[in-house]
Amino acid sequence: MRRDLANARMGQLVGWDGRTYAIRTPRIEVAEVEALIESGCPVVTYFPGGRLVWHDEDDAWPTWADARSAAETVTGGRWESPDGSLAVVLVWHD
Repeated sequence: MRRDLANARMGQLVGWDGRTYAIRTPRIEVAEVEALIESGCPVVTYFPGGRLVWHDEDDAWPTWADARSAAETVTGGRWESPDGSLAVVLVWHD
């Protein structure tokens, strides 16, 4: 399910699951993005202008497919919560 996130600041965001995630690796390779999604990690899309959208397990693969085929540049990063939970953040660049 897709959900807009309002609680975000530079390098940190509060996910729909209530966890606070902080950036750990700003750019990861395609294989790592796919491995994280395969393991059930949520995906957060960060669009120009600051809009963040949370994608749970069901929407993670379609979101990644959209990013891979986008005309814009999209980079993926690994974010982590204090309890070790991971999320993939896809940043859409103008």
